[in-house]
Amino acid sequence: MARLLFVFLDGVGLGPSDAATNPLAGHWPRLRALAGSDWTAEAWRSRAEAGRVRVSLDARLGVPGLPQSATGQTTLLTGLNAATAMGRHYGPWPGPTLRALLRRDSLFHTARATGGAVLANAYPRAYSDALAEPTIGAVAAADTAAVAEVAVRRRRVRASAPILAAMEAGLAIADMAAFARGQAVAADLDGHGLAAFAPEVPIGPGLLGTEAQAGVLARLAAGHAFTFFDVWSGDRAGHRQDVGEALAFVARLEAFLEALRDALADGVTLLITSDHGNLEDLSSPRHTYARVPLLALGPHAIAFAGADSLLDVAHAATRVLRAP
Repeated sequence: MARLLFVFLDGVGLGPSDAATNPLAGHWPRLRALAGSDWTAEAWRSRAEAGRVRVSLDARLGVPGLPQSATGQTTLLTGLNAATAMGRHYGPWPGPTLRALLRRDSLFHTARATGGAVLANAYPRAYSDALAEPTIGAVAAADTAAVAEVAVRRRRVRASAPILAAMEAGLAIADMAAFARGQAVAADLDGHGLAAFAPEVPIGPGLLGTEAQAGVLARLAAGHAFTFFDVWSGDRAGHRQDVGEALAFVARLEAFLEALRDALADGVTLLITSDHGNLEDLSSPRHTYARVPLLALGPHAIAFAGADSLLDVAHAATRVLRAP
């Protein structure tokens, strides 16, 4: 069974080699070693070799305007042009049009039929409880009143495209108890920020820190055909234009990805990409038109060699998931 680990970096584009505005342009030797390139527009060139593919992706989807999270993430997960479906770039949270696309099909749906899927992120208890509503797909289509009631409740919950896709595929959303048992991962990459949300929950020994969190994610990836990990803190740092926060994030990311590469089982293909630019240009709080990096490592990395747009990712990922 082929196994794919999708590390999704929200809001990370390829920007100029100017460390004054681009935190990714600094001295990051472990990121460079991982990709075989600096993570900047000037340095990042497409290359496919045994076990490693490096390309850049167009995030604009052929639609005018700045790329946004909901349409970009929906496209990555479904292979459908979500911006065209909306008639514009849209985000951050999917509305009814995008929810319908995510309900119909996604990489989570595909993987459930090929060996299992998991959304690796853990969420604070209050948030995970709010999400614990029946999916519209689980409500009888003939019961229009029940469908409408679920739709209203869902609109009150600010859920990202990955969360909605996972839920519509029938997957559970991990809470702090799962995190404390080492069965889910923190988006902050070391667990300290998430643990602060629930100081009353005792965290299992050896679970905090980038190396420990990378180990948890590697174990999840070894047990599922498809594992998705949503790293949204880079986009937050970009919107805040906080240089210190951005540099701290990249430092954690570098340490985490190195540890993850070393911990992954041989049969797991690692996919790293993003939905739009943001972090790479701290001169503005807005998203950018930048192309985004795609890095694939492992036995089925070559499946991503021809990718040129966000539209290509889900189709390549599906080929991996269906590989013998």
